[in-house]
Amino acid sequence: MNIQFKITRDLVNQVRADLKRPHPYAAERVGFISCRVGALPAGGVVVLAHDYLPVPDEDYIQDDTVGAMMGPAAIRMAMQYAHKQSAGMFHVHMHDHRGAPWFSQIDLSEYAKFVPDFWNVRPEMPHGALVLSLDSVAGACLIQTTRKMVRISNITIVGAPLLKIMAEMHDGAI
Repeated sequence: MNIQFKITRDLVNQVRADLKRPHPYAAERVGFISCRVGALPAGGVVVLAHDYLPVPDEDYIQDDTVGAMMGPAAIRMAMQYAHKQSAGMFHVHMHDHRGAPWFSQIDLSEYAKFVPDFWNVRPEMPHGALVLSLDSVAGACLIQTTRKMVRISNITIVGAPLLKIMAEMHDGAI
């Protein structure tokens, strides 16, 4: 499936700045990017990043087995936003390196637990996850019909300079 994700450079910079902030006990920060959606030819979708919702400090749970663990209030906040704003939601975090990032196995297993919950409030919208590096981004979208995460085909960072990141070619399913 052809999934294109577009985000402005200003929004990427805002997200990176927030995710780089230290947390009192979590090793990393997380947040949500709200999105709108449009149709592409042959059944594809274009996901348009709209806004960033940082997870407040008090909504992290202390858990040394992962970089960051959100509590239920963080998910509830994102679900309420999705419902009220008719938005798709993409969980986002950052890996502190240069080059193409990708999700860890823990990331993927945790996404499988909570990303489908967003269909309870916005079943018509795509939902998924993004991982940023210091100079790139990668993502996956959960497809409702198959309940599988699919790599986003390409991500465009709109602004000067324009950056288009193409996914590696494969069957799409993660």
